[in-house]
Amino acid sequence: MMSKHNTIWMAALTALTILPACHRNELVPEASSGIRFAAPLQTKATDAVSNTDVYQIRDWYNDNRYHIENTLAYDTANSKWDYGTAATYEWSGGTHLFFSWLDHSDSYSTAAFFGTGLSASGNTLTLPATTLTTSTAQYDFMYSNPVCRNTSGNDYSDVPLVFNHLFAQVAVSFQISDQTPAGEHPIYLHGVYMNDNFKNSKETTITFNQDGTSDVVFSNATHGSDFSTRVNWGGISYGKGDTPIAVLSQRQMPTKDFYFVWPAEHAELVDVIDVVYKIDGETDIRTSRLSFPKGTKWLGGHKYSYTVTYMGGIFKVEETVMDWNYTELAGTVEEQSAMASWIGWDTSTCTISGRNITFKTDEHGKLMKIHGMFKIYSPTQCTYHINLTQNANYYTITPNDGANLHVGTGSIGSSAGDILPGVNIDFYISANDDDRPAAGDPPIEAGLSFSVQASGGRDFSLDSEIQRDGAYTIIIPSM
Repeated sequence: MMSKHNTIWMAALTALTILPACHRNELVPEASSGIRFAAPLQTKATDAVSNTDVYQIRDWYNDNRYHIENTLAYDTANSKWDYGTAATYEWSGGTHLFFSWLDHSDSYSTAAFFGTGLSASGNTLTLPATTLTTSTAQYDFMYSNPVCRNTSGNDYSDVPLVFNHLFAQVAVSFQISDQTPAGEHPIYLHGVYMNDNFKNSKETTITFNQDGTSDVVFSNATHGSDFSTRVNWGGISYGKGDTPIAVLSQRQMPTKDFYFVWPAEHAELVDVIDVVYKIDGETDIRTSRLSFPKGTKWLGGHKYSYTVTYMGGIFKVEETVMDWNYTELAGTVEEQSAMASWIGWDTSTCTISGRNITFKTDEHGKLMKIHGMFKIYSPTQCTYHINLTQNANYYTITPNDGANLHVGTGSIGSSAGDILPGVNIDFYISANDDDRPAAGDPPIEAGLSFSVQASGGRDFSLDSEIQRDGAYTIIIPSM
């Protein structure tokens, strides 16, 4: 679990309400600490980006100019991400739309990869038409989710940047099905390759929106050139037990051979693989034209493995979807990281003394509901939980799942009813007046614990993010 320095100015949080969609606003901030970015920078597919990467960073201010036009690089001496060119940027009143993309990784750059035509204008990044082949550099280009801050919200915490992989990774191998008897060579292979229907050249525009989403539009989808020089296998006899052929790289190898490819819709993956062969006992050379499985889509940041098999006179393409970082030699699965930040308590509902949060009473002497707020940026699909660590039966947390009133819960994601990543999450803690300690008795206390369960089923604590200065204690006061 990572930690980061979130500068939250509690004096400015006089009322906690869900803010409207980010829009232009000319209010001057009540407090400012300079614009900083949460570390480590991370991706949806891995824990953190490499410290050798350098990123372009932009702050599109009030929808009319760049407030920040710089790079982000890792400062090894101070163990933090900082601006590549020395600068300090203060929060100016209005709307700040932050977004970023990879500038260079190790010794290779985005400018070299995409070439002439790479440009940023306003909140749109344009990537010129680029053909991906086996001879193209394997460059893992990434772009961030946009983060919109309006100074009317008085949120000057470190800006979290979560990156997306533009490309997918694909491996396609050819082999004879295991159901073919050992030693039998049912076909004589002349070729197996991606044909001219395979669209491996596209241009892209990425528009970073104020609602935290990006519009990625691909155009000019064409067959730029062969993905690899096609090998004529000369009609070799081929059967079970023979080394698989990597279709993309056109070489025989026992393990999968992955390459970056453009994201693609299913219509672009129909009739794109040719198998040229002769059946044992026949003289005619045949060509079978194959499609990827029905419904197949290649999405950026996803890794797909395909096996073209031959069994009983039929060719079939089988699909497996894997984790982005999967390799056949990997023995462990890296944990996914979580990124969240605390926003504050509604001081009209509680009294704050250090880490102690005490219920207030209304004009009738009844305990009010304590109102708190936080944000979760990653994982981008998960279920969050708010647990009371002691005396839970004296408290009710809403929202909840209806079965356990003493545990708050909700979903982060893009489905109906979900909360989008980075959007304020409101929760309320209430206590039954009948359970209040009598005058002179000690108050009732409970601790809080925050966690998420990712889509893969793994649990991650958020306490080092949300309660970085120590756990809060929720106090029911005596009568």
